[in-house]
Amino acid sequence: MNSSHLKIAFFFVVLILISYMVLIFIGDNGVQDLNAMKLELNTLKAENELLQQKNIEMHRKIKRLKEDPEFIENIARQELKMIGKDEIVFKFKEDSTDIKSNAYRKEKIPK
Repeated sequence: MNSSHLKIAFFFVVLILISYMVLIFIGDNGVQDLNAMKLELNTLKAENELLQQKNIEMHRKIKRLKEDPEFIENIARQELKMIGKDEIVFKFKEDSTDIKSNAYRKEKIPK
């Protein structure tokens, strides 16, 4: 092979390598897609960790609901507004002007 054939062959080899490099960085499943997938993976891992923590909390609450009568009573009082057998509930109606004047007084008190 003479010198000009080697130069042409070298040129085509370099051109092919540059084409592959462009495909690697810009093309489908290239470096940009890899970085996007890594970011998505990290986001999904964080969401998964949060869901696992919530799952653990729910299992603890379920266990307490099954085994702890005081916890059940507390939930019934707070969430369902239930009262005990011998208890009486007193509801007091507040005047809306009293609420506003109390709020105004609280703001004027120096700390």
